[in-house]
Amino acid sequence: MMADCILDIANIFHSTTVDHEGNCFARTEATTVLRDVSARVHGGEVLAVLGSKGSGKRALLDVIAGRAGGETRGRISLNGSLLTPELFRRHGGYVAHRCHLLPGLTVRQSLLYATWLAGLSNRDARVRQTLADLALSQVANRSVSDLTRPEYRRLMLGVQLAKDPGLLLLDEPTWDTDPLNTYLIVSMLWSYATRRGSIVVLTMETPRSDVLPFVSRVALLCLGAVVYSGPTRSMLDYFAYIGFPCPELENPLMYYLCLSTVDRRSRDRFLESNQQISLLVEKFKVEGVLYMKEAPQGGVSLKDAPSGGQHKGLGRGIKPGCFSTLLALYLRGVAATCAFNRCGLGHLTARILLLPFCIALLSILYAYSSPVQAKVLSQTGGLIFNMIILFYIAGTAVTALLFPGVRARYYQERREGLYGGAMFLSAYALLSLPLSFISTLAAVGILVPILELDVSSWAYISGVLWASYIAAEQVMIAILMVVGNPMMGTLAVVYALLVSVVIGSGGVRSLRNLPDWLAAVSTALPSRYASLALNHRVLNVSTFSNLPYNETFPCPGDPNFCRYPDGKTYLVERFTREGENISEVLNMDLNLLVSLAFAFGLVILNSVLYLLPLPASIKAKFRE
Repeated sequence: MMADCILDIANIFHSTTVDHEGNCFARTEATTVLRDVSARVHGGEVLAVLGSKGSGKRALLDVIAGRAGGETRGRISLNGSLLTPELFRRHGGYVAHRCHLLPGLTVRQSLLYATWLAGLSNRDARVRQTLADLALSQVANRSVSDLTRPEYRRLMLGVQLAKDPGLLLLDEPTWDTDPLNTYLIVSMLWSYATRRGSIVVLTMETPRSDVLPFVSRVALLCLGAVVYSGPTRSMLDYFAYIGFPCPELENPLMYYLCLSTVDRRSRDRFLESNQQISLLVEKFKVEGVLYMKEAPQGGVSLKDAPSGGQHKGLGRGIKPGCFSTLLALYLRGVAATCAFNRCGLGHLTARILLLPFCIALLSILYAYSSPVQAKVLSQTGGLIFNMIILFYIAGTAVTALLFPGVRARYYQERREGLYGGAMFLSAYALLSLPLSFISTLAAVGILVPILELDVSSWAYISGVLWASYIAAEQVMIAILMVVGNPMMGTLAVVYALLVSVVIGSGGVRSLRNLPDWLAAVSTALPSRYASLALNHRVLNVSTFSNLPYNETFPCPGDPNFCRYPDGKTYLVERFTREGENISEVLNMDLNLLVSLAFAFGLVILNSVLYLLPLPASIKAKFRE
């Protein structure tokens, strides 16, 4: 006979560091957020952790899930085995207070890819069952961005319920819902727990009386200490026994929650309520242990769970291989980007049509040019300079617009142990690189008649500008790893890229006239090689040879005006320095390869950066 599933929380102490802002410096100090917390919950039961803000409810969930930073003492066991973070990732689910789902996906797709990434079989059947259990069947094909707030909240639950966890933790699942949907959500969680023999632990700050029948056990916390922990049906008897009976017609959950909350309206009330809570905590340590260990009446054991719903040792299935995970992430990104809805069309427009539109506007300024040396040099050089800047800005802007959404989903799924940073960036690159290349080809195609490009030149210039776009995109991705605000990250990246273009492109000042230290810096800037490659391809000998300086001065003639008999002379003066090998500097193929090497080197670098552990101060920016 299989034993009853039990989550046992015994004597948990947890402390963490808290930042305090001072006048000049920020200081950190250790703060104890959980003090000797104990609770027990059996399979088929719902445990409600109640407490006011700052009572330690979320900290307790994080400790159970193995996500809490800081020092933890005590023991948490599941079926007698120590509940480690790895064990929780295999058998548990965590619904955060806020959860970012990809807005371009439909409800059905969100559930399908969640089960795929978890490595589950019978995905379609699981999705259909979850849709039915959470009353989402009618909106299964609706995009996430079009859901109402209660529907979105139920979908957040569904992403975890579809994985069939044996232990489900929920942080304020009814936080932003009306009374009807609060009742609906809690009853659905109770139904799941009793039907599947699972353990459900949820936190609530303002419990309603109509959810009382669905809450099997209650844990009342105040300032990290336990006021009561045990069966809901015994809560009234316990508090009446210690001298705090619940008045008639009162909501017992809310009444005892208020009883265990510090009153901060005045100093006298604060001292009085604090003294009363200390008394309640001490009384529970002496009188309440038997209540906490009381066995459930009619609880659902694993052996009593319906066939097909029985957890096999609370297992979730075999973790999918790298290729399966990569394929799931890639297809999910394609589905979100190419969806025929508002978000999908917006994403696709930004990735494919933004660049051609901007280049079309830029081409208006350079559509007409007289075949004289002064205008060819100024307009062609200006066009190339502006194209590089435009591709840098476009790559930064599109990434700032679209990447934060998938980044938020990545940080949440990484905490679940579904995949790592390298896998995430590989799937993102597989999606973004082809789309950006198509956009680049279309944008450069607009310039074909202006620059009189043949097919090989069109492909060459597209390759150089594509590398510039990728470089800007990857720099922005690296910045967004540590910067939470996309606008601040965009401003920083655009400023840095503009400086690099001014130094390395030769469009503002020739490299020959740069100070030695700036010239050395320019060799490490991709804008130098991109600008040189583009100028070399456009200002070739066949289209720029002995052009008149202007309508008055023909060339060859006065050397003060006819400084450049051909394009090569112009390139040597603008992009080479004394002692450099001109043939190497003006090697078109080498400059293209260096530009691409910079771009794809940044892709690899980001994959490494996203594998590194982040400091706690950085992680706090992306916490749910």
